[in-house]
Amino acid sequence: MKFYSYRETEPHGTDALPVAYYNVDEHHPRYEMIHHWHKEYEIIFVNSGWLELTLDADTLFLCAGDIAFVNPGVIHSAKPKAAKYECLLFSPDVCIKQHLSRYDQGRAILLGEEVIPVFTVQQNSEIKQAAENLKAAMSSKNKGYELSALSSVFYIFYEVISNNLAVKASEKSLKFAERLLPFEKAVEFIENNYNAPITLGELAKRAGMSRKYFSEYFKKVSGKGPIDFLNCYRVERAAELLVHTGSPVTEIAFECGFNDLSYFIKTFKKQKSTTPARYRVDYAKQIEN
Repeated sequence: MKFYSYRETEPHGTDALPVAYYNVDEHHPRYEMIHHWHKEYEIIFVNSGWLELTLDADTLFLCAGDIAFVNPGVIHSAKPKAAKYECLLFSPDVCIKQHLSRYDQGRAILLGEEVIPVFTVQQNSEIKQAAENLKAAMSSKNKGYELSALSSVFYIFYEVISNNLAVKASEKSLKFAERLLPFEKAVEFIENNYNAPITLGELAKRAGMSRKYFSEYFKKVSGKGPIDFLNCYRVERAAELLVHTGSPVTEIAFECGFNDLSYFIKTFKKQKSTTPARYRVDYAKQIEN
């Protein structure tokens, strides 16, 4: 199962049901979200603990009971602190887009000129109930759940349009999005080439910057240096392979761009607080329980 890519190109859900649900705890391969973005809307429910959520240039600290709304294209990350949380990702399908485009605000939302505020779900009881219904449908997958899920998505947009809840995208956000273009180019290169040797010089070249300035810029955006980010990405990909394939640890290490097994184990342990082999065993036990 693929959880998040850092630049999502594959849709979450299907054409018939453009909704995906993820239940995330410390055993999940992507427990900590490194900076990523996608074209879907996302609702994040914090069930326990704390979640440090970064949305573009803003950082929020969410606790149990908090619900955050993430708009498409927003670069976001999350650092859990003993947290368990759930994520819903959905996009307006062709049918919903046809209805949204009939309204000025609907067209502005589809074009990204207006956005839905981050705490809309938490502050609007009707939308909160619709989001809870959507989560219940996607987590249970009872007979007919697709109908319930789609009706909930329709209702969320109905509440937004009928109550004029969307707001104009801030100048700050628009300028930040422009500044992110070099970062996005570098991350795209990492995603396409993480299994091969990558140098700082190559990443800086992709971003159109000098090595020194690029390192400072990248860390300011993501909170990590370029090579640290690369290694984190490789470890996340390795974690997915460990829990979803039976490939040997050595093979996974090389497949994810590590040409030294001991360095892979050291890097993996630093990020996951356990060895690759132990991680695989612990995940299997969690699934059995």
